[in-house]
Amino acid sequence: MNWDRRIRQTHRWLAVIFTATVVVTVVALALKGPVWVSYVPLPPLALLLFSGLGVFGLSWSAERRGRAAGNTSPRRVVPAPRVRQLHRWSGIGFVATVLATFVALAQEEPIVWVSYLPLLPLALLLFSGLYMLVLPLAVRRRRAGRLATS
Repeated sequence: MNWDRRIRQTHRWLAVIFTATVVVTVVALALKGPVWVSYVPLPPLALLLFSGLGVFGLSWSAERRGRAAGNTSPRRVVPAPRVRQLHRWSGIGFVATVLATFVALAQEEPIVWVSYLPLLPLALLLFSGLYMLVLPLAVRRRRAGRLATS
């Protein structure tokens, strides 16, 4: 298994773990659980950030190497390239809004409404990530259906 595939699989599993920890945290806080529970999603979020940067860096360097080698052959058709691009930019937006939230809440008079800013890019990340997670399964199912009918 190559590094690109390992990092992508790790990124997918970290996204699932992060989503689960956010759900558990929201439920625990809704049930008046301890406040420290709100820090539980931070380690998977940090690992998700670094694995996302790894995926981004590997795809960027592979594209550069292909152009440097003069590779003009048509590349493998990537399903839903716009969704992938949306996912990448949503990740960048999410990181930026989380950093803005930390800065805003660290002030002496914290601006609390800023803490809601990361929710939009987070929702975009969730739905685009789920779409990209399900897409290969749908393609396999479609191929299997075509093979069965022919």
